[in-house]
Amino acid sequence: MPTLLDAIEHTKRGRLQEAEAIYQQLLAAQPDNADALHYLGVLRMGQRRRDEAIELVTKSLKVAPRNAHAWNSLGNMVAATGKLGAAEFAFKSALELQPDFLEAHYNLGNLQRRMRKREEALQSFQRVVELNPKLSVAHENIAMLLFRLKRTAEATTAFQRWCEADPENPIARHMLAAYTNQAPERADDAYVARLFDRMAGYFDESLGRLQYAAPQLLTSALSEIIPFGEQRLAILDAGVGTGLCGPLLRSSAQRMVGVDLSAGMLAKARERNVYDELHEGELVAFMRAHPVEYDVVISADTLVYFGALEEALGAAAGSLKPGGVLFLYDSHPVSRCLDGLGHWRDDYFDEPLGASEEQERHWRLGQVVDAVTGAGLLVNRIAEFQTLYKWLQRDRRVPWDFALLAEKRS
Repeated sequence: MPTLLDAIEHTKRGRLQEAEAIYQQLLAAQPDNADALHYLGVLRMGQRRRDEAIELVTKSLKVAPRNAHAWNSLGNMVAATGKLGAAEFAFKSALELQPDFLEAHYNLGNLQRRMRKREEALQSFQRVVELNPKLSVAHENIAMLLFRLKRTAEATTAFQRWCEADPENPIARHMLAAYTNQAPERADDAYVARLFDRMAGYFDESLGRLQYAAPQLLTSALSEIIPFGEQRLAILDAGVGTGLCGPLLRSSAQRMVGVDLSAGMLAKARERNVYDELHEGELVAFMRAHPVEYDVVISADTLVYFGALEEALGAAAGSLKPGGVLFLYDSHPVSRCLDGLGHWRDDYFDEPLGASEEQERHWRLGQVVDAVTGAGLLVNRIAEFQTLYKWLQRDRRVPWDFALLAEKRS
């Protein structure tokens, strides 16, 4: 008869049907097999059958209440349903049974950060680093928590330790440089690529929850200027990401090109099957290498990564044909005066331009307009948008995003 180890090996290799069959066989012979209940629950969670998963692991714990790994699994499961208090209890139960359980400390830290228990989260991640001094993600969390807690000297040390633990990590290097006011004129290519590679798997889902409006706003703004449905335009999606804008513009494009630094994002864009070409590369260099080639250049949420707007917008203007159109969509600089809950920030006017939790640059709208016109483009229109989130609409005077449409003189 197949064993539990056989089922676990099948799971590791992605053979879930075989693993499930073994768990079922084991439970048919021994309904109170705690390990089979636990691992079948984990498998069910991977199948997005959360209620069944929680029921199975809970039953496992009734049989074997001192199984720290089952408590840790239960914590992850109930956290995914939004029951944060129950998840915290589960992780702490795991740690009472196994105080050096690194994964449970890390999961508890993430949960406490989610619950805004920042001091407690900090302690959890510090315990993780004690158990594994080389774990990069734990150092990252410590540094960012200290930054948000405004413990400046400790945050500086934490960013340095993150770099020491993971010296080849471009995100760690970028954050240390930015936090110590040594940031380069533009974000390092390796930093941007790694940052978006990490987000590629859940990017579309996250933007869906955020009711991301850039693609719809883009097509609405362009519809009065470019001939939709005629398929005669050469369009460049600069900073294509996962290709959210592509399906909406395909009917206008004879040739649809996307460029991005992130291979992970490009893989998602490729799945849409709407782009004629997808290139992995830096935006400015790519646009400079393709002068006077495009009727439309679109770029959404990319300005924060440039230290010199003139360089980026000059390259965009150079890649446009005479009469071509540039469309920009980005976070509105004024939105920085609100915190994450939509409340006015007392320290907004004390913060240097460009500083943020991600150390991104938030350009004043006037600077963007000056750079666009300085590149020889004519600003056709600017629109400001409030956030679509009711929980962020605490002050309706504050725009959250902006869009700019500019034309290259014929």
